[in-house]
Amino acid sequence: NNKKETYSDYERPVRVLYFEDNEALAYLIQKKLAVKGLIVDIARDGKGGLVMYRKGSYDVIVVDYQMPIHNGLEVVNILLSEGELPPTIMVTGEGNEKLAVEAMKSGVGDYIVKDLEGRYIALLPSVIDRVLRQRQLIDEKRRIEEEKEKLIEELKEALEKVKTLKGLLPICSHCKKIRDDKGYWEKIEVYIKNHTEVDFTHGICPECMEKKFPQYLNNSKNDKDGK
Repeated sequence: NNKKETYSDYERPVRVLYFEDNEALAYLIQKKLAVKGLIVDIARDGKGGLVMYRKGSYDVIVVDYQMPIHNGLEVVNILLSEGELPPTIMVTGEGNEKLAVEAMKSGVGDYIVKDLEGRYIALLPSVIDRVLRQRQLIDEKRRIEEEKEKLIEELKEALEKVKTLKGLLPICSHCKKIRDDKGYWEKIEVYIKNHTEVDFTHGICPECMEKKFPQYLNNSKNDKDGK
């Protein structure tokens, strides 16, 4: 039941790399977390754990501060120097909370205090779930920001493609043709259509109708007068 309640939202089993040099304790942790549906690999020291992380594909790392070769904080800093820190939990001894706070300033998602009675092991699944969900939120926010930036760029490109007319246009005072940049004279509607997103429909205004087709106006007037 706990497995379903805690990890049902993940598409595949959650893989954990646990840095723990105490062999008996590492075995106990591995068994306890396996009951919760977590796949756990154990690193015996900081250097070996870094090698395992680089070769593997882990969703979460849990780092004990007290580790041979590289301590937990050194492991975190090395991973940070190589790229983005994965969802990470720091395990510290009692009285070392300041170290945990320093680790969180470096990007560690959470920390847990290792008590002598081993009660912290029961808390690990919920803490692992919490840092995973934190990373999901961060990734979702990043995805939204990337989509926003992409949309802004697409909008900029679209605006750049919109043709606009600016400046002075050389136009014939008689036929109203416009001279283009190459020196050719075009009808005004052709020029505007080629340089903007505007298209034309044609009709006749009343003034032109009166000048060009007075007979139609006279026939229309006679029809209204009943002649």
